[in-house]
Amino acid sequence: MKRIDSYGRMVYPITSETGQKDYYEHLNYWRVCYQNNNPLIIPSREDVREYLRLQEMENKLYCGTDKESRKMLHKLRVYNSQYDWRPRKSCDDIFVGLISPTGERLLPNSFADVFTQFDAINSKPIFVPVSNGEGWALVSLSNPHILMTDFQYNAIIPERWEQHLFFVQDCETMKWGALKITFPFLNKRHYNDCLPLLETLMPPIADEICEDELITEDAPTTFFMTRRGDKIGILTDFGYSDIIYDSYEADNTKCTFRLIRNDRKRARKADYRHPDGKNHSI
Repeated sequence: MKRIDSYGRMVYPITSETGQKDYYEHLNYWRVCYQNNNPLIIPSREDVREYLRLQEMENKLYCGTDKESRKMLHKLRVYNSQYDWRPRKSCDDIFVGLISPTGERLLPNSFADVFTQFDAINSKPIFVPVSNGEGWALVSLSNPHILMTDFQYNAIIPERWEQHLFFVQDCETMKWGALKITFPFLNKRHYNDCLPLLETLMPPIADEICEDELITEDAPTTFFMTRRGDKIGILTDFGYSDIIYDSYEADNTKCTFRLIRNDRKRARKADYRHPDGKNHSI
């Protein structure tokens, strides 16, 4: 997916017709540190068995110095970078479900359509979008499966990098909002005992959502441009601003923003953790 110039920022138009089509295009190619158009290899059953075996041996392979260990480690790296570990749709005469490359049934044949754009072995998501033919909802991949929302959305787009946000389009208004996975503590003494839930990060108020980024030292930090009419705002993992601005500027080093309105002399200051802005202007 190509970036476009929008309000002075180079962004990915996630929710546009083209954006929805190409948002997961990177999953079709080798997962390497350079740009490439090498298509991923569809694994055979023997590839799956061998990959799982090598994964179990991974620590020993890194410590090994013999030729055979180096050969197996190389093969593991090829499996990691050049093979397609996305699930496939299963189906009966009417409904579809989801099956992992390992043969594990992720979802029963109970839906009109299911989302498949994720690694079902190494980064299986907590929730996935499913359709009943009239709308989309989110269902857990737990056992038993839990329907987390009603089929109230015209479209659901899981955020492609961290996989903890979902951009959702309301069926009635056709506006876009965002849901976020949260992990409230169930037991303060045992922090692993937590149940993943969904909360509304931004209600459906935007005509469009685009992906932007702050260029930080370790890796780019993703945030999002929201648009309603001819006004824009920002959305981060921590919340959203009003969609009332004409442009914004970002400070990559400080992870801060200047939210600019043409009818105001001063811009509003915001940062990644406080995208709604602070109590003073700059």
